[in-house]
Amino acid sequence: MNRSTDPLDPLVEDYLAEVAYATAGLSAARREDLLADLREHITVARADLDPPTQAGIRTILDRLGDPAAIAEEAHLGEPAPTASTGASPHASSYAATMLRPSAVRSRRSPGRLALVLVSVLVVILVVVGACAVTFFASSTESRGPAQVSPSSR
Repeated sequence: MNRSTDPLDPLVEDYLAEVAYATAGLSAARREDLLADLREHITVARADLDPPTQAGIRTILDRLGDPAAIAEEAHLGEPAPTASTGASPHASSYAATMLRPSAVRSRRSPGRLALVLVSVLVVILVVVGACAVTFFASSTESRGPAQVSPSSR
């Protein structure tokens, strides 16, 4: 067996093994098609990494999504076996059972993260603003009312 010496390959192989385990209920052909599609996507995305890093590989895998979520989506797209043959009525039609695009999305969408960050920033600004108002209000009260000098009249 030809083993790769790339230290980043175990990350990919472990991820694909998790997907294979999670999709054990799929037909062998469907599971192999799914794994081949994922492997091809990872290979293309890795080619864009310069240099390839562990963080870069993890980002690619995170964007694909959790193996359990991918399996769930793949199971939803898998037609039920027919009673007479036990085979899928659309077994020859890979397009009919393709993985939905939502299955390869990250569990954490960038839009959701941005919304959370903006919300936290707004809360911080409100708290700082309230503290500033309280501080300045108490500092002007401690001085008392402004005195008008008699010479300025």
